[in-house]
Amino acid sequence: MAKDKGYALFFRTERGLIATLFILYFIATLTLTGLTFRASQVEQLSQTSSTLLTAARSGGHLIGRYFHDLYGLNREPGQAQYRMIVATLDQLVADLPDVEYVYSMDVVGEKAFFIVSNETHLDLQRGTPSTFYNPYGSAPEELFEAYHSKTAIFTPVYTNEWGTFRSAFVPTQRSDGSYFVMAADMKVDGPNTLLMHSLELAALVSLLGLAPIYPLLHLYHQLRQRRERELEKELYYDPITGLPRIAKMEADLAENEQPMGGILINLDEFHAVNTLFGYDVGDHLLFQVAEALRAQLPADTTLYRSQVDEYFILLRGYDESRASNLASRLLASVFEPIKADDQRRITLTARAGIVLNEKDPVRLQHDAREAMDEASRNGRALVVFNEALRPENRYETNLHWLNEINEAFRHNRVQPWFQPILDANTGQVRHYEALARLLDGENRVHTPFHFLPVIRKSHLYRQLTCAIIDQSFSLFGPRSSSLSINLTRYDLIDEETINYLLREYEHQGLQGRLIIEVIESESIGYQDEVLRVLKRLKEAGIQLAIDDFGSGYSNFDHMLKIDADYLKIDGSLIRSVLGNHKASVLVEAIISFASSLDIPLIAEFVEDEQILDYLKARDVRFMQGYVIGRPAPADQLQIA
Repeated sequence: MAKDKGYALFFRTERGLIATLFILYFIATLTLTGLTFRASQVEQLSQTSSTLLTAARSGGHLIGRYFHDLYGLNREPGQAQYRMIVATLDQLVADLPDVEYVYSMDVVGEKAFFIVSNETHLDLQRGTPSTFYNPYGSAPEELFEAYHSKTAIFTPVYTNEWGTFRSAFVPTQRSDGSYFVMAADMKVDGPNTLLMHSLELAALVSLLGLAPIYPLLHLYHQLRQRRERELEKELYYDPITGLPRIAKMEADLAENEQPMGGILINLDEFHAVNTLFGYDVGDHLLFQVAEALRAQLPADTTLYRSQVDEYFILLRGYDESRASNLASRLLASVFEPIKADDQRRITLTARAGIVLNEKDPVRLQHDAREAMDEASRNGRALVVFNEALRPENRYETNLHWLNEINEAFRHNRVQPWFQPILDANTGQVRHYEALARLLDGENRVHTPFHFLPVIRKSHLYRQLTCAIIDQSFSLFGPRSSSLSINLTRYDLIDEETINYLLREYEHQGLQGRLIIEVIESESIGYQDEVLRVLKRLKEAGIQLAIDDFGSGYSNFDHMLKIDADYLKIDGSLIRSVLGNHKASVLVEAIISFASSLDIPLIAEFVEDEQILDYLKARDVRFMQGYVIGRPAPADQLQIA
């Protein structure tokens, strides 16, 4: 009892009060340090997770699936192509604050390999640049866990010879069904550094006095909650459209046990809109598309923003017929012209992939994307997912066509057919378009619709282009008729193909009679490079035609830069010009525009006499379609 009284008297003294304040200060400091340290860790994990996932996925889009499909441990890319990808990743990292590395990796057996990575100044100083399939001896276990589980994994904060990091590993599927891992690293403060920062902050706050401690802690708690809400909103909601992101759907369906359906809508070549009209216009269009889709959706669906140019609609209790009808209505709403500004209206096009009866939200998205990719490959508006679309099953189809193409090349069964183009002024046909055809072993004719998506991914694509050039040029060289030939962006940026075309053009004497058709939107991603090639072709005396003009992304300034000799009106407009008021208005506008610049028009898909008469009455000079003549081999045509 006497000892207890002694303690009580001591704490009433000045020294006791100082000791009491010190103890309270010490307790307050330790408490605040612990709270601050924990909050810093939570904030660090929250902020880095979103940034790392964005960085890894963005790196995957920039590198492209094609690179990982084509090159592997036993096949290296060319150095120039590899360095270009490294430079692209360097720029991505430069644009992402605090991200140190973005890279892709492969796992072979129990070993990990770097495929391609950005390079820091320190890497270059140390002489350790990115090297194709460079072994990663100190790979964290989370990399292998992500690779084998096929799910994205975030590491805790760790320290290695390069510093203190947190990483994300995102498994990504190749076209053949195998996986590689896209990854991103962020330099972060380690636990000791966070603890010291927390201790400094706690000590400073505690020094301000014990009285404000409790309101300050309360205020901090409120601010922390608000920040968490802001971070959650950033993570789960798209600022442009206001729609929930796909991550929100995954979180909502984490415990789902009911079969669901989905529609994935992709806007065709939307990067062209941003390039031609600017990101403000692009963002405005994305918002307007979201509003158009939202207006069509019933209450038992939810609309999400998936990727830059994609929307995902979650379906509940839909069968194939009902889902297909809804997808058709949604696509029709996208096709409506959108007012971009006071002077311009832009018509977008889109494709849709539908999936039904799937519980797993990740598989739901994956299967919808497979269906959408199938629609894109085959020029269809929408496709419903089925098991044949899985990569392992599609591989058999691709292998079949690769074998057919190889056999066709071996036996000279890849050949150009020619479709006549009528000159309405003379009533004569002195102009033909070359179209690729493949004859199989039973002499059945196949259009590029069947084999082109496969051959574009192989070394045979250049061989196909050169075969059509060789046969067409040698046939038309001794004649007087003009020849049109289609070149894609793959052809235009392939120097060997362009050099071969120019050599054969000179050799066969086609001066003044060769027209190269290009699709304007295909050149957007390579605008400067493509324009240089087109200028080179023009200087050689080759004429240029813009194909599919009026398809949605036509930009008159860009068209003038191409310096086209002909405009080829998009066939979908011509096909519906008599029964669709909007198509008729667009065609009339194109005719007026071309007339003011004195650029001849070519109308394709002229399939009956009524359309032919309509175009003649409006002084469209050149026409192409079944009413003029179907594509046929040269020996069935009387080519002058």
